[in-house]
Amino acid sequence: DEFTTSSSHPPRAIDFPRPEMEWVSERVLVEEYAGDGALPISRYLADDSPEGLEVRKRLAGPLLRAFLKMVFVDNFIHADLHPGNVLVRAIPSRTNSQRVDHTIIFLDAGIATSLLPNDRNNLRDLFKAVVLNDGYSAGALMVERARYERCTSIPGGKHAFATGVSNIVSEFHDRRKQGLTLGAVRVGALLGKVLDLCRRYGVEIDPVRFLSPPVKCCSLVLCYPWNHVS
Repeated sequence: DEFTTSSSHPPRAIDFPRPEMEWVSERVLVEEYAGDGALPISRYLADDSPEGLEVRKRLAGPLLRAFLKMVFVDNFIHADLHPGNVLVRAIPSRTNSQRVDHTIIFLDAGIATSLLPNDRNNLRDLFKAVVLNDGYSAGALMVERARYERCTSIPGGKHAFATGVSNIVSEFHDRRKQGLTLGAVRVGALLGKVLDLCRRYGVEIDPVRFLSPPVKCCSLVLCYPWNHVS
């Protein structure tokens, strides 16, 4: 109910199925059925036709705004937003009879989290650096705010780590400029590269509090057409 109550997205853009309270317990979540006319978002991610790419661009904006609102406005975050928990329902446009709009449905909100003030500050600063394609600063922040690190005890270690993060961020920004759309960013590959850098340079991070939300944010940031944002 908390997600439904705090939701203030444009009408029909984002939907959270309501819990069936008479069936809900501490261990069980039952939600109203939302499947009629809705398809898993993976169907849209697999459509590489010109029409499919255009739809994916239109879906990226609401997805990004919804996640940013959860993190930076509400501080109440759906912590299990894998593709299996995201449906898309095509609906007739209210303003253009030739156009189809889409409602994004977030399922299974039983796993939710909030960030401590320090963690939100870390995420904000890291997120800003990634959006501005300043991967070097993002890498430096990860070292400076790590719970434990031996990177600074290695000659040139901090610079090498920050450079590695910079290369990862630059790679994805370059792909976005070449027409990257939602679905082309492989979060697992991004996460693997970052974790490999952390292993090599001894930068310990909490993947739940410090890495997971930024990776989800950054994966959406990198596929959103920022040139259309004022």
